[in-house]
Amino acid sequence: MTEIQIPIVITKKGCHRCVELKEWMRDNDLNYVERDLEDEEFVNQLLHDGNFLKTFCDADGCVVNTPAVLYKGKYFFKELWGISGLRKKEAAKLFKN
Repeated sequence: MTEIQIPIVITKKGCHRCVELKEWMRDNDLNYVERDLEDEEFVNQLLHDGNFLKTFCDADGCVVNTPAVLYKGKYFFKELWGISGLRKKEAAKLFKN
């Protein structure tokens, strides 16, 4: 995928972390685009993105933890989440630059 300057928040239904991240982004006046893993066209785009394949896939298939974020050509998940939830300081560093 091309390098997009607005974060794409990759979500799925029933994802409480997705809600938490989107609320935090809205509370911090950060624009984002939401894309759902149930969108077949979007999933097809992901499966043709080398960065996505390197990040989430191996010989056994792909595992995407949500919310994943595509931002400036890179995918983020574990950088944003800790055992106690959203790492707000890390999210601020990433999105507020």
